[in-house]
Amino acid sequence: MAEGYGIDLTYITERIIAVSFPQDSPEETYIQDLRDITVMLKSKHGHNYMVINLSEKNEHLTQMNPKVLNPGWPLLLAPSLDQMCSVCSTMETWLQTNPQHVLVLHCRGGRDRIGVVVASYVHFTNISASGELGLDHFAMRRFYNNKVSLFMTPSQKRYVWMLSGLLRGVMKMIPSPLFLLCVVLHGVPRLSPAGGCRLFLKVYQSLQAVCTSAIYHVQGPQTDRIYFVLQPAQLLKGDIMVVCYHKTSHMVSRQVIFRLQFHTGVIHGHTLVLPKEDLDCASGDPGFPDDGRVELVFSESPEKMAGSVLWQNEPSVTVDYDTLDPRGATRFL
Repeated sequence: MAEGYGIDLTYITERIIAVSFPQDSPEETYIQDLRDITVMLKSKHGHNYMVINLSEKNEHLTQMNPKVLNPGWPLLLAPSLDQMCSVCSTMETWLQTNPQHVLVLHCRGGRDRIGVVVASYVHFTNISASGELGLDHFAMRRFYNNKVSLFMTPSQKRYVWMLSGLLRGVMKMIPSPLFLLCVVLHGVPRLSPAGGCRLFLKVYQSLQAVCTSAIYHVQGPQTDRIYFVLQPAQLLKGDIMVVCYHKTSHMVSRQVIFRLQFHTGVIHGHTLVLPKEDLDCASGDPGFPDDGRVELVFSESPEKMAGSVLWQNEPSVTVDYDTLDPRGATRFL
């Protein structure tokens, strides 16, 4: 784009375009920039382009462009596996219907969601890739590696990996639900020089809050792990998100310690262990121990399993069952 624009417009391939706008630009600036981009797209491609809006639904985008798809993916979160497949299928159908058809990936803010789409589409089309797609795949991989992969969260990369495994048949989807019994935090984050924190978990299913744990007060820096025992065990199925928050001393706000997303259908066995580098927020936090990790313990039934007697916190950890969340029941950012 011309100098002075904060827009990043890239022809990833001849028929797939990525357009990202600054999140913090004034609304009137965004609208004017969007109008300029729309004029360019129509002059070059007529009405043969479709916009996939990876940000919040925007009436200006819909009014200016002939065809807009709104998947509705929240910022910095992985979409559901169903959403990923649906968008990839729509992209493939649109491009195959007419050789003049072009796709525009629109995003206002971080480019993480563009990375999810590009990587997912490469895996999706790999299962039926023809020779003519070879150069496009090379271009998409290069764009992904050079421009957007660094902006993606560990959970977003995990979902792309899951989609790839399912499409290639090396990973099987298990339809049965699972009970989440306990979440073990190995390595307590250091939030202040004196140590100590007040942590609680929220569990989301399809981005809807289904469970809030008690608040675990950690006194001092000596504690090396916390057992968040869910009572009763939480029955889960599908796309799940677990967020650990620190409740601030003023009791009116909260701080995200780590966030992770997964799908119950790809859990094989009874545990899921994720190191620091695989945890959203924690991966880049110097206050989170380098050897820290999160362990989730599952079961096919809500009954306590062998070894659960060991889920005992140290005396320095006290539990407060007043689970009032200062930000409400469903907000997660």
